[in-house]
Amino acid sequence: MDKKTWFESWFDTPYYHILYGHRDQSEASGFIQNLLNHLNPEPTDHFLDLACGKGRHALEIAIQGFHTTGIDLSTNSINHAKQIDHPLLEFHVGDMRHVHFPEKFNYIFNLFTSFGYFEKKDELLKTLIAINKQLQPGGRFVLDYLNVVKTRAIIGGGVHQDFDIDGVLFSTRKKVSKQFISKQINVTDGTDQYEFFEHVWNLDLGDFDELFEKSGFTVQTIFGDYQLNKFDSSRSDRLIVIVTKH
Repeated sequence: MDKKTWFESWFDTPYYHILYGHRDQSEASGFIQNLLNHLNPEPTDHFLDLACGKGRHALEIAIQGFHTTGIDLSTNSINHAKQIDHPLLEFHVGDMRHVHFPEKFNYIFNLFTSFGYFEKKDELLKTLIAINKQLQPGGRFVLDYLNVVKTRAIIGGGVHQDFDIDGVLFSTRKKVSKQFISKQINVTDGTDQYEFFEHVWNLDLGDFDELFEKSGFTVQTIFGDYQLNKFDSSRSDRLIVIVTKH
């Protein structure tokens, strides 16, 4: 059996959701409402939430009246999402590198830095090409990524933080390399100890411009936070890019 990747192991544990539990439904609601106000979709438009986690963003899209499909690699997350009872929602386990649905979507969202996990850079391009093929002509893709320029400045030579969340101890160490922004996560839960890792590609706006061009997208709008303020590479927390299929 092939060894699991870091994201297959980490995202399917309860500790991932404990560590990031502060990302609540009200934050998701505000961000989605801002996006929908900007995008102004038609009532019959179909959305795909790619790497949807437990479905908090997908739920907010459906609440606004749009048919929404969520897909995530984590079986545990999808099992949790399927407990949401809403007639416009459906969820599936799947890998974003191999997106394939019989229908094409008007909008695909990829939120909360759910991109750039893979070891090989060509997998990033392959993923974007797969996303492009899954969109209707003129369909739009929304990518929400960390702003690596600000992140690199904050982390510098490394950042170490400790957390106690409901009795579970987390010790994290962040570092930056030319290729990745990485985090080592040590978990102590009673007498049990675990070690996990995260890393995403160190991609700035120029890198994404190149990837979007090669995968058949045109950049339409760039925002710097969940309130959709203008992007500033040195100050913005997020890099939110809206692109249109050629």
